[in-house]
Amino acid sequence: MDIYAAIDIRGGKCVNLIQGDFARETMFYEDPREAARYFLDCGTDWIHIVDLDAARSAVRTHGAIISEIIRLAGSVPVQVGGGIRDLQAVREVLDAGAARVVIGTAAVRDPGLVPAAAEAFPGRIAVGVDARHGQVAIEAWAEDSAMTATELAATAENAGAAALVFTDVNRDGMLAQPNFEGTAALVRRHGQHLDVIASGGVHNQTDVARLAELGAAGVIIGRALYTGAVTLADARRAART
Repeated sequence: MDIYAAIDIRGGKCVNLIQGDFARETMFYEDPREAARYFLDCGTDWIHIVDLDAARSAVRTHGAIISEIIRLAGSVPVQVGGGIRDLQAVREVLDAGAARVVIGTAAVRDPGLVPAAAEAFPGRIAVGVDARHGQVAIEAWAEDSAMTATELAATAENAGAAALVFTDVNRDGMLAQPNFEGTAALVRRHGQHLDVIASGGVHNQTDVARLAELGAAGVIIGRALYTGAVTLADARRAART
């Protein structure tokens, strides 16, 4: 199982939110590039970037910073999400060197985008399944859609997505354990056809080991890395046991 070190960007800084709430923000690095350098030095498998401003406004504002992080990462793959609402945005991020993009809100709002993107860029499209009480949260998690997480996951597989990024919104940033049950269900249903990447709630290496046992292909870790609750070295060891 791969470890994805999370870098969330808002206002040009590297931050972390509690349950996606912009009013509950902690700034960890003035410069997100410094966070990237640290994680790369520690040996992360992937960098996972979210442009929080773009996720809320649908206007991509941190392209230059993201491109620099991709350049710094070199051979380490970078996954990018936040505000990717059309095929042109997908193309621009991938052209900048990202290995994969994550489509969230647009996967619900524009049903044709994921199949078109998956056809144009096979193996490089992930769908963000951001769940709150079973419903898919959209628009930077500000509202719940009518679509369930189960429905979106099935739609993503049928559309040819390469991965699902499953986040339990209520656990994100809480350091209170991932949603193991929800992750396991997605792995059972879709793990043979696409990668299931867990996100939200990791607080120690035991959580990482359990997700690996469940068959998750990856785990995104944010606050736990920033606070020192878990180190990248310990997380990588747990992912491979």
